[in-house]
Amino acid sequence: MTKRKAETVQIQEEAEVEAQPTKMDMLEAFAELVAERYGYFTARRLTQQDMSEKCKAEMEAVNVKRKAMNENIEKLLEAENEEARTAIHVQAKDLKTLKEDADTAKKPFLEKIKPLSQAQKYCDSVAIPDFLKELGHPVQPRFSVSDWMSKALEQSKQKKKK
Repeated sequence: MTKRKAETVQIQEEAEVEAQPTKMDMLEAFAELVAERYGYFTARRLTQQDMSEKCKAEMEAVNVKRKAMNENIEKLLEAENEEARTAIHVQAKDLKTLKEDADTAKKPFLEKIKPLSQAQKYCDSVAIPDFLKELGHPVQPRFSVSDWMSKALEQSKQKKKK
């Protein structure tokens, strides 16, 4: 082999060594992935809270109408007359209108939530398990809770009680 070819082979081998990420690089990338996933989770939760606050009146109207309809439907069914049937249909139509109003109010929030949920689901079902496998820690089902997790859950319960 000529000197020039030997130098070319050596440069290619060095480039391949540099191209392979180190364990630390992979762990940092995994931490970034988990942070990104948690960011999606947090953004989705905050958007849902915002939706709950801003659509509270619409949702409350639907709940009140549904509750009233459920309470009165038995009475109306026992009456078995045309007025009762008409009243049931009117209440059902009112409920449908209220639901549509609530859905319209929630739509912009749900449009923001949907891609966040999809990204979170992708991270949970594909990206994180693949990355763990690449790091040498394939995901396996766990049918019992580890000791440290049991202790952490217990401490969390105690904090909530106080």
